[in-house]
Amino acid sequence: MSDQPSSKSKLPTFLGSLGAILIFGLIIFLAYLPNLPEPIDQSIAVERQAKADEARAAGIAKISKYTVNGDGSIQIPVDTAMEIVVKTYSK
Repeated sequence: MSDQPSSKSKLPTFLGSLGAILIFGLIIFLAYLPNLPEPIDQSIAVERQAKADEARAAGIAKISKYTVNGDGSIQIPVDTAMEIVVKTYSK
């Protein structure tokens, strides 16, 4: 006798496994659906985006300008600093 399962028994096993996976997915989806967060107010979203844009612009300005600090140290742009480091260690 052969230990190989027949092709007739493979199909129900495959369909049963596929059905179990689909049912599990459906249960997860239905459990998640009632717990969706409420949409935020549009004015709050606009305010948050404006604050984020302002913070991003301030950060970019800080790393891309030459400035002299109060203690006499000089701040240079990041791109320039990277080029200096590459030139220094390339020699």
